[in-house]
Formats: sequence, structure tokens, C-alpha cells
Amino acid sequence: MASIHTKNIREKLQRCCANIYFNQQCLHLGIIPKYARIKIPFTSPASITTQKKSQVLRVKEEIKFLYSKKDKLNTLLYKAHLSAALEWGNLWPIIQDNIVQSINSKLADMYKALDAKLNQLARIPTGTNNNKHIFFQRVTNLTNIVFTDEGTVLLNKGMKYNLNHKHKN
Repeated sequence: MASIHTKNIREKLQRCCANIYFNQQCLHLGIIPKYARIKIPFTSPASITTQKKSQVLRVKEEIKFLYSKKDKLNTLLYKAHLSAALEWGNLWPIIQDNIVQSINSKLADMYKALDAKLNQLARIPTGTNNNKHIFFQRVTNLTNIVFTDEGTVLLNKGMKYNLNHKHKN
């Protein structure tokens, strides 16, 4: 029974370490994971800076939380290891090696999935759309008359444009 408890705690510990790895890689690569994305309706430069800083802070806080969780799991694993060593005696090292091998095979798949996730997040463009929209001209000259630049600018202002009257003074 103690060996199953030890295996479960060791799996939780390894998942916690994998999550720490993922979050640290996100910070290192400058990627914001989906759970840490914060939407702010304003697009001023100050709000964009604040948004980026708050997202990075969220990832850093998650790393701190995961390290505290890792410490608790290490304490539980130590206690479970001692109880399993007392229960199984000389057979415990063999059982422990078997547990470590089975967890390491799962762990390799987990790290491959995390690396794939990091690659996918790195490919997503995070900037704004830089493509300028090309508008159609408001005025199309279908006549043989050539308008001056000032005349074309005036016609482009539209039908509701009101010419200012000149003051007499």
C-alpha cells in the first residue's frame, strides 16, 4: 500500500516539475500561456504595457505557487519513502527502481507534449495586424475634365461637406 502511495506522490511531483519547466520556458521565450492571458479593452500604449506586465507577473506567481507545492510534495514523498522502506525492507530498492522507470516513461511523453505546446505558442503571432486597409477612392472621374488636386480633395470630402464662408472683416 505504501508503494502505491509513493508512486502517486512521485507522479504528482514530476507533473509539478514539468509545469515549472513549462512556465519557465514561457518566460524565457517571452511567450504568454493561455491561462495567463488578460484582456484589456483599451489599446493605449500604457494599457498594453500594463497588460504585458500583469501577464508576466501571473506566470511568475504561478511558478512561485508550483515551487511551494513541490516542497510539500517532497515532504510527503520523504515520509512515504520512509514508511515504504519500513514495510518492504530489503525489497524496497527494487520496487523503487521499478516505480522510477514506469514514471520516467510517462514523463518523457509529457515533456514531448510540453515542447510541442511551446512550439505551437511560439508560432502564434502576438502582435497587432500591421496590414493597412486600402480604401477605394470616393471620387471616380468619368469625364474628360482633369481636376486639380485641390478640387479632388474638395470632392473627396463628400456631399455633406460645408464650405466655410469668408468673413468680411
